[in-house]
Amino acid sequence: MPSQEMDQLLQALQRLDQTRSFVSDPDTDRTLAEWREDVHRLLDDLRSWLQPTMNGDPPLIRWEPLNVAIAEPEGHVYEVPGARIYGPGGSFVEVVPKARFVFNANGRVDIVSRRGRAMLARFAPRKWSFVWTSSGEGVEQRWESSELTEATFAEVLREMPA
Repeated sequence: MPSQEMDQLLQALQRLDQTRSFVSDPDTDRTLAEWREDVHRLLDDLRSWLQPTMNGDPPLIRWEPLNVAIAEPEGHVYEVPGARIYGPGGSFVEVVPKARFVFNANGRVDIVSRRGRAMLARFAPRKWSFVWTSSGEGVEQRWESSELTEATFAEVLREMPA
């Protein structure tokens, strides 16, 4: 049986959830719809680039769709598509949308394996770039980027053994 404090917290959360479910901001709704559409298109691009590897018998790569839940800082909780890309020997890489609201970008999607992570940032509709920080001895750390293309995607996958 929950304590009185926990019961009060649950009731407050339920009231907040009911209040939020009735509030709709057209600008936020439009922005979220655009973000979702861009994630769908991104996945379509990645899948089309990998299609030749999925056509063999047996295929070299297998694509498995994922649903990813995102909780934004301002309170929106929603699902967007992601993917798991299986390679030889059962290794895999996941394409995981992380957030629509990101500092200096309009969205972030990570490509993740057990050994690494590559970040894709969306700087404008349909404009994705890999981003990373550079570092070195005597060099101040700074952000760098490279536009997402079929070639840069292939390079990232080669550098991320699962």
